[in-house]
Amino acid sequence: MLSFFTKKQPYVLERKKPVRRLSPFYAQIIIGVVIALLLALLITAVWYVSNRPAFQIVGVDVVGGVTIPHSVVEETVEVGLVGNYMRIIPKRFIPFYPQEAIMQKLRDIPRMKNVHIEHIGDQKLAVAFDEYIPSGLWCESKDSKNCLFIDATGYGFTGAPALEGSAFVRYVDTLRKPELKTNAFEETFIKNTTAFIELLRDSLSLYVTHVEKIGGYDIEYTLAGGGVIKVVEKMSPETTFSNLKTILESKEFAHIEPGKFQYIDLRFGDKVFVSEAPVVTATGTASTTSINE
Repeated sequence: MLSFFTKKQPYVLERKKPVRRLSPFYAQIIIGVVIALLLALLITAVWYVSNRPAFQIVGVDVVGGVTIPHSVVEETVEVGLVGNYMRIIPKRFIPFYPQEAIMQKLRDIPRMKNVHIEHIGDQKLAVAFDEYIPSGLWCESKDSKNCLFIDATGYGFTGAPALEGSAFVRYVDTLRKPELKTNAFEETFIKNTTAFIELLRDSLSLYVTHVEKIGGYDIEYTLAGGGVIKVVEKMSPETTFSNLKTILESKEFAHIEPGKFQYIDLRFGDKVFVSEAPVVTATGTASTTSINE
């Protein structure tokens, strides 16, 4: 029998070549370069898109107001759109235009209120606003020219020039000085004094030039031509006017008119005090009249 023997080859252990790893230092450099390239690409893309004319605000439409020129509003908005964010994104870029900053600049325009601004398409902004309408003056004192314009609610919205005449009723509070952007008086106070002023004007042709709040309770109305009407704040303007009308329609005081009395005091309900103005050098007289209600 034949037998075959195969000679086994000796097993040789091959040594693997060591893997060369990148040092942490160089790895950080490569990662940093990649991140920098990505950021550069991102910034370039943002700059390119934000500077495209199709994404820029190019016009302003203005609605509202009475005396504030629309050109002033447009110019204010345009100034707010000048410049760039971080020298990259224009403020005219529609998605990021500075809406709140522009609205604040518009609110700083005298008489401006209730400002609304939005993008309306066609690369335009729409601005709508109301306007404070002067209803009177809030002054430091009866003789002072340091006054603010107030609206129908008593809000002091802007400074007033040194006005002459009685085109606006002057309001004075002995406990407060005029303060911009605040309410001079409670809205109820303005409402009631306005009602009384209108009753005097429409029914008796008496015109008020000053309304002075004395402390926390009394009010004095100074009339054009002279004379003061003293009232108490808690009494309604209708009741106060009814008491005054009763006095002026009585025979005893039928001669009373502006310039011919110092004051009519209506603060005590049915007890009315009248102090007549002195004639030439004579001494004035004071009278008291009861009103039967």
